[in-house]
Amino acid sequence: MRTLLGMYVLGRLGDTETAALLAHLDGCRVCRAELSELTPVAAALGQADPDRLGEPAPTPPPTLPDTIFAGIDRERGRRRYRRAAALAGAAVVALGLLTGGFFLRGLVPAGNPGQQVSFTVNSAGVVASAEVENRAWGTGISLDVTGLPQGERYNVWLQRPDGSRMNAGSFIAGGDRKMSMQLAVGLPMSDATMLGVSAPGDDRPLLAANLPT
Repeated sequence: MRTLLGMYVLGRLGDTETAALLAHLDGCRVCRAELSELTPVAAALGQADPDRLGEPAPTPPPTLPDTIFAGIDRERGRRRYRRAAALAGAAVVALGLLTGGFFLRGLVPAGNPGQQVSFTVNSAGVVASAEVENRAWGTGISLDVTGLPQGERYNVWLQRPDGSRMNAGSFIAGGDRKMSMQLAVGLPMSDATMLGVSAPGDDRPLLAANLPT
């Protein structure tokens, strides 16, 4: 099944195999999760430079082992510090519980749920919804799409205020079957104005949603 998923995200499955795989995905959460992980990898392959594949691998500097071991020593020190801080934090929480629990409201962070965005749909028969979530490393995207032509590849991206875009991944449409995916992009929501979906080689968005400010 993993081989079929890989061929699917690369657009190498025939119509019969694609239909069978999509039917399987409807009832298999594990494979849907793996498909979501493979999708951005397939998108990244399109950015590889074939002309550089034959170049010899760079030789690591002779000081690399010393640098690695020095980093390990520093990380061990940080872990010891974090363990001590965690124990101290646990003691504070326990004290708060014993004295009425008033510490808990300040110590337990509130959840950070995703924010729903509304798409402008420029393709008849397409239904889409998405949630975006600001994360420490960028933006998380939960996207559901139904109605795009089956077997066609589409790109998902965030657009900056200057009009440039950062790719968040790609997917193969399932026609009338809903495609659900979890995507991630290293661009903070605060630096983006739009979430969009378009066909490769076509800058016109089929789906576009303004991001919350």
